[in-house]
Amino acid sequence: MVGEDAVAALHARSPYNVGHVESPRTAGGDRYAHAAALLDAWQREGVLIREDAPAYYVYEQRTAIGAERVARRCCFARMQLSPFAEGVVRPHEHTMSGPKADRLALLSATRVNISPLLVMYEDASGAAASAIEGATAGEPVYAATDDRGDEHRMWIVDDPAAIEAITAAAADSTATIADGHHRYETALNYLGERGAGDEGARWVLAGLVSEDEPGLVVLPTHRLLPDARPSADFADRLGELYEIEAFDSLDALWSAVQAGAANPGTFGLLGLGGSGLHLLRARSAAAVDARMPGEWSPASRALAVLILNETILAPLLGLDAAAFTAGRVEFSEDVEEAWEWTRAGPRRLAFLVNSTRVDQVVSVADAGEVMPQKSTFFYPKLATGMVLNPLDE
Repeated sequence: MVGEDAVAALHARSPYNVGHVESPRTAGGDRYAHAAALLDAWQREGVLIREDAPAYYVYEQRTAIGAERVARRCCFARMQLSPFAEGVVRPHEHTMSGPKADRLALLSATRVNISPLLVMYEDASGAAASAIEGATAGEPVYAATDDRGDEHRMWIVDDPAAIEAITAAAADSTATIADGHHRYETALNYLGERGAGDEGARWVLAGLVSEDEPGLVVLPTHRLLPDARPSADFADRLGELYEIEAFDSLDALWSAVQAGAANPGTFGLLGLGGSGLHLLRARSAAAVDARMPGEWSPASRALAVLILNETILAPLLGLDAAAFTAGRVEFSEDVEEAWEWTRAGPRRLAFLVNSTRVDQVVSVADAGEVMPQKSTFFYPKLATGMVLNPLDE
């Protein structure tokens, strides 16, 4: 979610900033109707234009992740909605209650998809990748650098052969939602309200990205416990399943956690006595697996976030699934932030986890299962407003 200060800053930048539509603010009246009126006015003024012929839009983002510069490409397209039960479009994680009513009201008023989903597909033959590579050989139609230093570039793909190659690859694959579960569910709810006779409502704006895209990066989301209250024998009980090693440096601890990525039973624990910096390493993979629900697939039983839930958070700290929705677990993508947060108040613990890999996301979806909320953080987020999808033909 974008905070109020950030929304105000976007509004102040330009009367044509998409924030005026995505997060409308008015002195009075219906803000959703205001957003719809803005979109109509922008089309009349030529601020927004529609292509005369079918096209895809290749969108490239270049961002710094640590010391490395990473580029990720996706293809903006309209994707046909399909209920999750059909298995064509699959979620990969549970969602917490989000602003679905707000998003539905905005979609109902504007009949425009403003923010895209990020959706993964399998490009087994590489035909789509080849078409995208060819389409991006020339100069982009749009290029900009944002305040963070991230680069954004976009190309229009209107060659029929390239369009066919991309379409065929996506059509032959299942689709796994990487980011945007709430937006997809909102689109399904809107279709349910409108009925199958509304052709426009059967589609949603998606950034399609190949599962093999080199720049498809998933960052970890660490778990913060604001009122942990571990029992007196917590360390002893923890030590039955995990080796516990103290560290003097946060950087050294995080490096050790990352070095153990191949062992999903490896975590950093912040705030537990002494230096407050401890490495947890499972004593036995078999012992960890024995604690996981037997009805789960091997893919789910090997997920670090689920191992953390099933072997530590629930049995040792009393944090079940309901605790997540009740706000008893918070989240951070930044190791330093998690450490500073832990030291800023009493009874605080934090667990550092490794990233969930893309192949794990797909394997869990293939098994018909979903991960806990905040299991993945696909980075960077797609920018809003690069391409809009009007539902009216």
